[in-house]
Amino acid sequence: MLPTRMPRAWPRPVRELEVITPDGRVFQFPRPSLPRRLVMFFRRHADTAAISAAILVLIYAAGLAAQALDGAAFDACELPRPAGSS
Repeated sequence: MLPTRMPRAWPRPVRELEVITPDGRVFQFPRPSLPRRLVMFFRRHADTAAISAAILVLIYAAGLAAQALDGAAFDACELPRPAGSS
């Protein structure tokens, strides 16, 4: 059985064009608007920002825990100091 002929549709007009050069640079035509470029930038760096924020939160929490301990827990253990140490 032969395939039936597909109905011919009009080609859609091109709204955006992306050109990738041999050295890996990407050009978009027309150039994206400023808000769209900002969204693309933040999307590209979202993983790095999330990891950095998590590390900063952990450092801050460690600082709070160190202040809470304040050495008071270690004062109860009066260990003799070795001779010759100050």
